[in-house]
Amino acid sequence: MQHLDMTKEQLLEEIAYLKRLNKELLEQIFEDDITKSPWSGNLGQWFWDYPRNIVTFNPMKATALGYAPEDIPEEAGFEFFTEKLHPEDYDMVMDEMRAHLSGRVPVWEVKYRIQAKDGSWKVFYDRGKVTQRSADNKPLFLSGNVFDVTEDEIMKHELIQKTAFWRTKARMDGLTNLYTRAALEEELLSLHQRHHTQQQPYAIMLLDLDHFKRINDTYGHLVGDRVLATLGQTIRSNIRDSDIAARYGGEEFLVVFPSCGSQTAAQIGERIQQDLLKAELPLTQPVCFSAGVASSTERQTLNELIDLADQRLYKAKNTGRNRIIQ
Repeated sequence: MQHLDMTKEQLLEEIAYLKRLNKELLEQIFEDDITKSPWSGNLGQWFWDYPRNIVTFNPMKATALGYAPEDIPEEAGFEFFTEKLHPEDYDMVMDEMRAHLSGRVPVWEVKYRIQAKDGSWKVFYDRGKVTQRSADNKPLFLSGNVFDVTEDEIMKHELIQKTAFWRTKARMDGLTNLYTRAALEEELLSLHQRHHTQQQPYAIMLLDLDHFKRINDTYGHLVGDRVLATLGQTIRSNIRDSDIAARYGGEEFLVVFPSCGSQTAAQIGERIQQDLLKAELPLTQPVCFSAGVASSTERQTLNELIDLADQRLYKAKNTGRNRIIQ
């Protein structure tokens, strides 16, 4: 029977039949979302009648946000969800949707934060596409799937934090809380390259504790470790945030002073010496160190610069110790 030949009663019956059929088909589709696609976080399919702005979706998409069936409008529009988007994600989501509706991208695919009824934030991954267009290429109908990936995002964030933590730990000497030699060499190489390309001078100070073996032999390694840790703290408290300090060897340390000359570096070294002498340590004699200072303007290569500081450190050791030579 053609619809034009139907009476009003027959049209109403036809509409009621189509609604019942649509309801049955949707229930089967939404049931299949779980039984046939039991993927983690799967919240099922959604359908969007674009001209009428009616979104039909698996109830799980709303219940995941804490909404009961009675909280959902009988005919929910696209804005039922978009108005709950995180403000920082809203423009990105809408731009992606507009790009797909216009045909500029083949699939609408976004990850966004969306606010639950209790005020907390979930992370949804949404993917869909236009399945029907008009003769003039305007969108008529879209379908897609949505996933709750909140737990995955939390785990990923925790993993990133742990990775950053252990990367930092790997770059730091556990005893002195200064950089390791490997981490320092990486930083120093970058600084040396900037010195040559941007004419940014810097100075280094290579220092070594005096008679450290005697301290270990007399008081034991635990006291020796305390001396090393105290020197690390003393160095950190006397240098700028932009300076770089590392435990270079057993009792040998290297400090880098960007945008400084040898004289300034030596003055900072003297302050470190004075503070170390005042440190409270279980020793009967003061703790001191010898050091050699060199400026990047004195040598062309990084190895030559470190070697120059080492030569001056050696000279400081051989001319009385507890001194800094530049």
